[in-house]
Amino acid sequence: MMKKSFLALVLYSSLLTASEIAYRFVFGIETLSAAKMAETFALTFVIAALYLFARYKATRLLIAVFFAFSIIANNVHYAVYQSWMTGINYWLMLKEVTEVGSAGASMLDKLWLPALWGMAEVVLFCSLAKFRRKTHFAADIVFIAAMLLIFGRSFSTTQEHGISPKPTYSRIKANYFSFGYFVGRVLPYQLFDLSKIPVFKQPAPSKIGQGSVQNIVLIMGESESAAHLKLFGYGRETSPFLTQLSQAKFKPIVKQSYSAALMTAVSLPSFFNAIPHANGYEQISSGDTNMFRLAKEQGYETYFYSAQAENEMAILNLIGKKWIDHLIQPTQLGYGNGDNMPDEKLLPLFDKINLQQGKHFIVLHQRGSHVPYGALLQPQDKVFGEANIVDKYDNTIHKTDQMIQTVFEQLQKQPDGNWLFAYTSDHGQYVRQDTYNQGTVQPDSYLVPLVLYSPNKAVQQAANQAFTPCEIAFHQQLSTFLIHTLGYDMPVSGCSEGSVTGNLITGDAGSLNIRDGKAEYVYPQ
Repeated sequence: MMKKSFLALVLYSSLLTASEIAYRFVFGIETLSAAKMAETFALTFVIAALYLFARYKATRLLIAVFFAFSIIANNVHYAVYQSWMTGINYWLMLKEVTEVGSAGASMLDKLWLPALWGMAEVVLFCSLAKFRRKTHFAADIVFIAAMLLIFGRSFSTTQEHGISPKPTYSRIKANYFSFGYFVGRVLPYQLFDLSKIPVFKQPAPSKIGQGSVQNIVLIMGESESAAHLKLFGYGRETSPFLTQLSQAKFKPIVKQSYSAALMTAVSLPSFFNAIPHANGYEQISSGDTNMFRLAKEQGYETYFYSAQAENEMAILNLIGKKWIDHLIQPTQLGYGNGDNMPDEKLLPLFDKINLQQGKHFIVLHQRGSHVPYGALLQPQDKVFGEANIVDKYDNTIHKTDQMIQTVFEQLQKQPDGNWLFAYTSDHGQYVRQDTYNQGTVQPDSYLVPLVLYSPNKAVQQAANQAFTPCEIAFHQQLSTFLIHTLGYDMPVSGCSEGSVTGNLITGDAGSLNIRDGKAEYVYPQ
């Protein structure tokens, strides 16, 4: 009897795993490695075994519902947002059920096949019940214990997988973390107002024009600290072009800025959605202030070219993947899923964009100064040698300076001068001879360079009015300025006060609050 049950579990798990692989192939979702396929099979086997052997109908119903959400909800969500469900998505689905239903009805042509595929998988899963002969109370205990474990971990914020599950997760694994985060963290914090951090919510801005410039080009750096630039007091000339640019007669804005957060996973979603402080995840999920969405609605083609490995960019859905027309990552250029590529590989891609035809919102996302420092540099790029970690880090700063120069000078060749250039970094690094890290409260970790210039006199005048009075700017200033330049009634933030979110997007790891140049790290009560 047990042998038949085991064979049935192997058969069903194999069929469902094959369906997962086929589903990804048909809908263009990242393929699973051999190890991930084995993991998917194992997780499917476990959930199927719990369903087959659970003694109580209530437990079996809960397992079936969990599986249905894992498959159908994730299928539908990915069809719309190119990402798996998150804990916040569950909350928004409940909170705005009418709007979700209305939006879903308007996209039936896009959703019917993923939904039907998911329902077929759920029917197949539930048909396993016909092989049920014996039940075991242990199966009920294991399922309940597993769910209580993830609820508890989520409540204590020691897991963030439910905030943005990776596309390489199977749908079951992704939903385990997401649903756990929803029940264990989002629900209690929303229902019982447990968080002391104010939720940031802002309506979508209204259009006030067609966009001030034809081309907006942003280089988003990685891990570049302003503390390692000579124009900000560093002893070594790591960025000769930026030094020269800061002294140019046309007076571009070149100064330090507080980053939006201490880590990439928090900083980039905050920056591209104009989130001024922690607990803006609901705002990010809504897309109301997402730069890519707003640019598209103004007729801009949107580009996000990244040098960072695809499997390290699970936050793309938070950045605005749904509204990116042209997304290129290393995998599209022949690299492996876990491979980063040199930043210079972004330049030929940028060269191919016809800046004279149409409007363009372009983001070039670097690998930059990410650890291990200089791993992607050529020997000729290591101008400071490799005697110590500071030399290696400074080499990456110098290489980024060259990239900025290349892009900036190419824009200067445009005949009509109808462009805006911006550069900043997601966060900094603390780099010394004996130690180096990120995500700390050292100023090197959150003070980054900011460059902003347009030959359009009206645009540059607006930039000067916003940034010139500031000794140190904020990422939020740049975010709101870019949205304003896109033609929206988005007020440009000031620089008298602001926030640098800690290592959790929810703010539960604390935030650095800045007022009149004084910084204080504050933990939630």
